[in-house]
Amino acid sequence: MVESSALVAIILEEPGWRQLAEQVARTRAFTTCFNVFETALAVVRERRLKPSEAYGIVLDAAARLAIEIRDYGADAIPLAIAGREKFGAGKRGLNLGDCLSYGAARKNNTRLLYVGEDFARTDVNEDV
Repeated sequence: MVESSALVAIILEEPGWRQLAEQVARTRAFTTCFNVFETALAVVRERRLKPSEAYGIVLDAAARLAIEIRDYGADAIPLAIAGREKFGAGKRGLNLGDCLSYGAARKNNTRLLYVGEDFARTDVNEDV
């Protein structure tokens, strides 16, 4: 599953973006509608675009990388909540988007492709 941080890194061509794109290309990658929204907001912030323009950029990137965009299932919410309880909130824990990504990855029993340290202290990629 492609987390927002990885998708943002690819779109903005941040350091390491090519390796991320190659990892995505080697898998049957997916992301959630929430991750698309969060990514669009990050592109708005970084490129100073209208949200609709940023959304178009995200959709284009997802299409080029063959990333399936999935709805967020209600059955992932208990796993998102469990992630919040286990790993906390704020600067040392998971924010709302992180919790939703955690829940979706755990529900789908798939590895989470992310950038940064937000998930490094979690078990999101264990047992998958």
